[in-house]
Parts: sequence; structure tokens; C-alpha cells
Amino acid sequence: MSPAEFIPIAEKTKLILPIGEKVFARAFRFLNRLKEQGHDEISVSINISAIQLLQPDFPSRLFELMNEMQVNPKNVGLEITESVFASDFEKINHIIGKLRKAGLYIAIDDFGTGYSSLAREKELKVDFMKIDKYFIDRLLDTDLNNTITGDIISMAHKLGQYTVAEGVEHDCQLQYLKEHDCDRIQGYLISGPLDEEDAIDFLTRVPSTCAKTSRP
Repeated sequence: MSPAEFIPIAEKTKLILPIGEKVFARAFRFLNRLKEQGHDEISVSINISAIQLLQPDFPSRLFELMNEMQVNPKNVGLEITESVFASDFEKINHIIGKLRKAGLYIAIDDFGTGYSSLAREKELKVDFMKIDKYFIDRLLDTDLNNTITGDIISMAHKLGQYTVAEGVEHDCQLQYLKEHDCDRIQGYLISGPLDEEDAIDFLTRVPSTCAKTSRP
């Protein structure tokens, strides 16, 4: 089932909260496995919703769990779903400030569709803008002189944010993104989804410059 299907249901029913706790614990266990394998510079990004972020004890509970599992906050990224654009921005920014001060990095996921707002994006104090796959797919079937993907990258940089292109599958997309100074890519051109064992095996086979996922 696509996350686009189950996440709205999980948010509506508040099941996103216990699900989120389990996801954090599993992600942190994986980080510790990576550290044991010598990959202590690799970061893991975890998707969270505004509902999780706005829980009164969210930062303290997250810091407590990281401390219990001996996880370095600098190796943890949070990707906020676009539901954040319909939330209390002052409160959101206050919470994000606490998280970033502790060393975590913050990304806005799937930017450019749905609730996404340029004005709100400017207000949010985040590190990364992840460009929705829709704009990356357009690089295949649109006159490249008319595509706005490069403009989104430029805009993000002017806002002081790094960019991540989602859903990169073809060399021609990669070439365009390189030419327009996109900071990172993700997608099947690098790898499809992997379970833990396959991910660790992948990291042993690819050059460290390709595998490294800590912030620029």
C-alpha cells in the first residue's frame, strides 16, 4: 500500500503516534548496526507528520530515546510531511529549532504538490527541500527550456536550503540536476528500496562518496 493511502488514515485515527514510536526505535537500531559495520558517518532520515511533531512531549521523548539507544543526533534526519503546511507555524518553528539545536537536520518532503506553499516554506527554518517526483518526471517529457525544476532548486538555495531530487531513475535526469546544482538525489538510478541486510551489503559495494548521506 502506498504511503499516500495509509498515512492520511493513520493521521486521522492518531495511529501515526504509536506507529511513529516503533519506526524511531527500528531506525535507531539500524543506525547502531551501521555504526558496528564502520558506517558511523551515514545518516538515516525518518518521515514524521505534523501530528507527531506537535505532541507536547515529542522533542523530549525523541531525545530520551536517542540517549537510551546511544544514537548521535547528527546522524538523524526528520522529513516532515506536507501536512505541516496546514499547521501552527510559530509552534512548528519553535519545535524545529529545538531539534536542530540538538543536531538533527530537518527536511520538507515532497515539496511542490498538495499543501506546499512558497510563502510558508520561506518561514520554516529547515535544512532541506525535497523536490517532489512530479517535477523530476517532467524532465523526461517536457522541453527542458520550459521546465521549472531548475527554478525550484535555485529558489531553495536562495532560501538557504539544500535540495534533494526525489524519484531519479534516468541518467538524463541526473545530468539536468547536476547542471542545475541540485545537492542530492534519491531514486532507482541509485537503488530501489532495500531491507537492512541488503542496505548494509550495498554500502560495502558502492564508493563511499556515493553512499554518504550525512548533510553537506
